[in-house]
Amino acid sequence: MQIYQVKEAKIELIEEFIHKNEKPFGKRLTSESYVVEINGSIEGCFNLDAVDESTYWLKQLYITKEHVQKLFVIFESVLVISRKNDIKCVYVHNQSPVVDILLESLQFKRESDVRFKNVYSEKTGNWWAYQVS
Repeated sequence: MQIYQVKEAKIELIEEFIHKNEKPFGKRLTSESYVVEINGSIEGCFNLDAVDESTYWLKQLYITKEHVQKLFVIFESVLVISRKNDIKCVYVHNQSPVVDILLESLQFKRESDVRFKNVYSEKTGNWWAYQVS
């Protein structure tokens, strides 16, 4: 498994991924998005959107159902990327109780009231924060 920015990916792999996953994911990839390549095929993606210079929001994480068991490794990789980029805090909004357990096991802390510029707490699900060291 490899995780890298979409701007480093082969265009044919991106096109294949979008074609196969258009309904659940749509066309939300930007040049700053990251892709998850498994066995020569893009099987997932996510965005790390800046809230400010040291705080980011892990947004729009998607992985194909065939590879959902790799979520733990993907979250760990996000934290490695964050450390390399001097990110101090990563927020995640989640609506799955199973992923809540995963985030808690990775030492994310549940947040009760998260407000970013133009982003307010969703009515459903939970916000989590990880203080990157």
